[in-house]
Amino acid sequence: MIGLPHQSAAGDSTPSHSIITMEAREGRIGNAFACERCRKHKVRCVPSEAAGICQRCQKARVECIEHVARRRPAKPRTVVQPTNKVAEMEKRIEKLHAIVTSTTTPAVASSKPHSTLPPVASIPSQSAELSRRPSTPAPIVPSAPPSAVVKTPILPNPGSTPESALSFWESMNDVVSGLGRLDPVIRSISIIHMQSLLDMYRTMAEFFPFVLLPRECFCGDLIQQRPIFLFAVLTAASFDSSHLQVSLSREFRKVVMVKIMNGEKSLDLLQGLLVFIAWHHHYMDAHATSVHLLLQICVGIAGDLGLDNIPSHTRSTVQKDDAWHREAKRAYLGCYYLASSLSLLESGRARSMSHSSTLQMFARDIADAWEHRSDAIVPILIDMCQFMEDVEDTFGDHSEPALVTKAQLKRLSEKWDQMQSATKAQANDYRTLRWIQLVARAHLYKATASLDIYDRDSMPWVSGFQLSQRITCLRCVEQFLDYSLQLSSSEYELLSITDWLALVAGLTTLAKLALHTSPMPGWDPVELQISKSFGYFRDQLSAQMPRPHDSQDQGEDLFERFRRITAIMKMTVKAVPGRSSPNGSTFELATGSGRTVSLLQELPPLKPNGAANGSDSLPPAPWKVSPQFDISNQEFLWKFLTGSI
Repeated sequence: MIGLPHQSAAGDSTPSHSIITMEAREGRIGNAFACERCRKHKVRCVPSEAAGICQRCQKARVECIEHVARRRPAKPRTVVQPTNKVAEMEKRIEKLHAIVTSTTTPAVASSKPHSTLPPVASIPSQSAELSRRPSTPAPIVPSAPPSAVVKTPILPNPGSTPESALSFWESMNDVVSGLGRLDPVIRSISIIHMQSLLDMYRTMAEFFPFVLLPRECFCGDLIQQRPIFLFAVLTAASFDSSHLQVSLSREFRKVVMVKIMNGEKSLDLLQGLLVFIAWHHHYMDAHATSVHLLLQICVGIAGDLGLDNIPSHTRSTVQKDDAWHREAKRAYLGCYYLASSLSLLESGRARSMSHSSTLQMFARDIADAWEHRSDAIVPILIDMCQFMEDVEDTFGDHSEPALVTKAQLKRLSEKWDQMQSATKAQANDYRTLRWIQLVARAHLYKATASLDIYDRDSMPWVSGFQLSQRITCLRCVEQFLDYSLQLSSSEYELLSITDWLALVAGLTTLAKLALHTSPMPGWDPVELQISKSFGYFRDQLSAQMPRPHDSQDQGEDLFERFRRITAIMKMTVKAVPGRSSPNGSTFELATGSGRTVSLLQELPPLKPNGAANGSDSLPPAPWKVSPQFDISNQEFLWKFLTGSI
């Protein structure tokens, strides 16, 4: 056999580099290790039985030259960075780990944050009861080396004991032990869930700045010092789940009623009731205790605690209010704010609280202390409530002489303008302030438009004056509803009961102007397009309000109830025939007999049987067909909230 030039001698026991390379490429697929000749002809290079030569080169009896590949240096492997979502999940795991660590290990005494909440003050009858209760032994805290660095958890410390949440629900269960056990749904709420609801309440409190959380306040502090207030916060802030919120509200009523029947009167109980009332429209129950009764209980507790006799030390540079006094003053102002706002909805109901110099002094004290951001608007809110009380006291008799009405309207209108111009900067930062300002202005012109001026026949200008007041009332309501459309979808969930009732009352006022206004020269709901205005605001509000968070909840939540009832109101307003001019003239009005009367003439009044000018009777009103849907009834707004319509 003729040897090849590059073939090794037979006696050489040491394999050459070519032999190792050829053996290494055995079993490979493709031409990654093909020789130069096979690579040039682009054929497969198959090793032969002889070492160092392929089958094609052996058959052609040529030298088999190995191909030396020029490989690029390998790129260094980079560590794949996790996505933002993965990084966020890792942070959440670290938070949960920090919470579990803080709840399973005793807290270091030196690192435990001091509570900034004021102590709960109870009446003397409760002191004896509290002293008879067995005291919980304090846990033994091991001493830590002074050089040890305690890692601060990302979330606040939920408590010093791992059973803090369980012990809270067990204490609430002991209160209602005679009425059964608490709903298992609410007993499963953990410390982490409580803390998230607590953070949500901080945002909600901007719409009711009378019961606030201190800056350094954790769940553990509230469990020990403010259990009823914490219960109310959990109830008000759990609007994401209507089923959970209804369960919490039902159990909260049980706990509060038992405590009240036992004679407990404390600032904790008062603050809890105020929070429960402030967002009561989310869990309104027609068969439960009414809002008015709960508010009367709040006023009674405030009186028994002597909150109206707290001295003012704002002007003193030596003596200042402590934390308890500031919380008590806010609670007392909250009682007045709710009582004043809710009493305006029912003119016949007596006020449980009226404006006084004490309220004005407390509001100034809170603003001067400026412990929280929203403290600056507390005096303005109280002034607006006092303004609406002034309107109610001035035009509450519903019958005034023309000159007196005109003079009082001028006084109140100038007063509102001064208050609005003085607080323009604050109104841009706080939606609730601008909200109540527009409500107060609409309330003023609504009161003057509904007045019965008994000397109108002797004053030729009274008809035009009343028409202008009715038109101004319509425009004020439309301005308020237009401002309500500027809220985001989530802000509708944060509105307090006073703001929500003002929104419902605004739409109801539009419907009343279309349905229940008496005939007046120049007043035509059809030509003024009140029904179109109602439909526009109703559709816009229904579209912006949030949809149910939990698709499994079968009950009707607050916003679905709003959509259902306002849809009925929209059809009712749209179906009412108008008194428009048959000739299309703004200065003509059609009477019941088919005659056309100039608006410059006096229109004959309607007779008691509903006939105009002795002609055919008017069509039956929708509220006569369905008496339950009578929007002129004072109970209509409360039926609206409970969904009993």
